[in-house]
Amino acid sequence: MLERELTLPAVRSRQPRAFFAMKTSVAPTLALFGFSTLSAGAAALLAPTDPIKGGLLSGGTFTVATPGTAAGQNQFPNGTDPEPPEDMINGFMGGANEKYLNFAKLNTGIVVSPAAGSSQGPISTMTLWVANDSPERDPASYELYGTNAVNASNAGPFSQDEFVLISFGPLALPDTRDGTRDTTGPSQTVTINASAVFSTYMLIFPTVKNSGTANSMQISELQFNTVPEPGSAMLALAGAGAVALRRRRKA
Repeated sequence: MLERELTLPAVRSRQPRAFFAMKTSVAPTLALFGFSTLSAGAAALLAPTDPIKGGLLSGGTFTVATPGTAAGQNQFPNGTDPEPPEDMINGFMGGANEKYLNFAKLNTGIVVSPAAGSSQGPISTMTLWVANDSPERDPASYELYGTNAVNASNAGPFSQDEFVLISFGPLALPDTRDGTRDTTGPSQTVTINASAVFSTYMLIFPTVKNSGTANSMQISELQFNTVPEPGSAMLALAGAGAVALRRRRKA
């Protein structure tokens, strides 16, 4: 399957006042795939048991969503056909109700605290998988933030001032739908290349593909991929190898 690399021009984000001095400007590179695979050496950061909250970012505050189906409200389906934020990191994609859906539609997203913490290094790429229907609900842009000040296990709300902007840009998820619940499907992988590790991440989707016809935002699955940093054992081994090499040269 062909892989296509598209480098987009820099985009200026809607940043809170605390970020203006940083002059953040990110030009993300989008790698589009029919079906995603992790790059060599990459590791999946998110796990199904990680604390996660779905919600809406408005006025500098991330308000946690509640169960419900009211049009335009910060709610997700529950009951007999649940589509909670936990479905976004459960390791499955595609099929009916295997997704996170929020009826507030714009500026919706999640706050998640990976249990792996800083052991796997900074986020290198982010992969998003499409749901089973309604491509107009797909996120059309993203903003990724990080913090060490809060945890998704907290009740919320969460202040945007506690987070640092990591990356932002447009999205172009495939219109192809995924009607089968399994562990693969149509997706998009976005290059992040974060320079720091955080204990908690906030991912916001400011827009959807067609806000005029969509009644919500939905995504089937999310994964943050990292390139592990060298551990102390590996560094010690490399040091021992260097010493042995010097001894051989002296001999």
